[in-house]
Amino acid sequence: MPKHPSLISHLRSSLIQEFHSWGDLLRTDWRWILLLVCGVFVLISFSRPFPPKDIYFAVGQEGSTFEMLGKKFVPFFEAEGVRLHLVNTQGSAKSLADLADKDNEVNASLMIGGVVKPGAYPDLRSLGSIEYAPLWLFYRGPEFTGKKPFEYFSTKRLSVGPDGSAAEITLERILGLSGITIEGRTNLVKMPNKEGIASLLDGEIDAVFIMDGFSSPNIQELLHHPEIHVLDFTYAPAYVKKLPYMSVVTIPKGSLDLRKTHPSQDIQMLASTVTLLIEKDMHPAIQSIFLLGAEKITNDIDQFFAKPEFFPAYVDHAVELSPIAKRFYDGGRISILERLPIWLSSYIDRMWFVLLGLLAVIYPLFRILPSYRSKHSVMLIEDAYDEIQRIDKLSTHEKSQSELHDLLNQLDLLDQETRDSWVSSEEKYRLYTMKNALNLVRNQILSRIHKIS
Repeated sequence: MPKHPSLISHLRSSLIQEFHSWGDLLRTDWRWILLLVCGVFVLISFSRPFPPKDIYFAVGQEGSTFEMLGKKFVPFFEAEGVRLHLVNTQGSAKSLADLADKDNEVNASLMIGGVVKPGAYPDLRSLGSIEYAPLWLFYRGPEFTGKKPFEYFSTKRLSVGPDGSAAEITLERILGLSGITIEGRTNLVKMPNKEGIASLLDGEIDAVFIMDGFSSPNIQELLHHPEIHVLDFTYAPAYVKKLPYMSVVTIPKGSLDLRKTHPSQDIQMLASTVTLLIEKDMHPAIQSIFLLGAEKITNDIDQFFAKPEFFPAYVDHAVELSPIAKRFYDGGRISILERLPIWLSSYIDRMWFVLLGLLAVIYPLFRILPSYRSKHSVMLIEDAYDEIQRIDKLSTHEKSQSELHDLLNQLDLLDQETRDSWVSSEEKYRLYTMKNALNLVRNQILSRIHKIS
């Protein structure tokens, strides 16, 4: 009596056959497999799936809103296994120069909008602006209420920040609209903002020009000092008409301290934006971390001058917007990818069309692989049938015993090869049908040998 079929035995047999089929695949078609593996490896290598582990971020002067924002980005990078190194510089111009220098380690920087001339840096890209950075003129002494502030302050000792600072560049452009130059003016001194603030508070100078965000520690220190005033730029709307990258922002009456009604009246100021610039070839995952971080940071901080959810935004068009940022602002994120690590979601997001192409090629191959075991056996048996047919045809023409014995040897060799070859269980019936045909031809040849002898 035959044994009852065993599921475990059949599963074991199926696994063994699967291993055999893969082994045959590797032995017979290893060149194609190697070519496929190499192709995938080259694709992955050139598409840079993994971001760098260290990024250097120029964040301007100490105590500035740039530095404060830079520190807020650090946890977002730490969460993705990337170290964000903050690099202090003497201001926007120096940060920009470091970023544009290919030999410098700086990969990204914060810059005041308007410092860069359109098209001047084709190897840089913008990720958009984060907040407004007004041009502040803090001064001590009696509160100015006149009509000509630049004439009034032309005799005052005034700091314009370090050489090449955004405040100096912007002030030079504003004065230039009135035909005034700052070159050679002895009352203007150039020093870092912290030194300028200390000198103002100590009475060594009369005023400081600073271009910085409202939440900057430097700005907050001066706003709440009882002896320091902020200049109201009466003609700010007129300057904006000439400098379109600038905006008018207002400190509303009493908004700093309602109990003391501070300030006592609305204060108008010119403002640009704090823009995030990067190297053109920065890894897309790093760009995504910056963009997602900027979105979260701008939602959390007190945007004193901007409307809620206005930033981040592409405001300053002097530097071309990164394609990654363009998709971000256009709402091109896929919500399901937001649960993945940023490097992986970024890779899938930008490589989905390539992955679909690979899937179109690989999927049919995987559909074939499960039937490879059967196909390989079919090809083996069909080749054996062709060989048997060839020997059968030759046997009808051979006349000598030696020639017929040679055909018998070929049959014996074929019989041995098929016996040593692995054949799937699904094709075993065809194997033994083929062996019957082989034995039939063998017997025919033996019969002819017997007749000749």
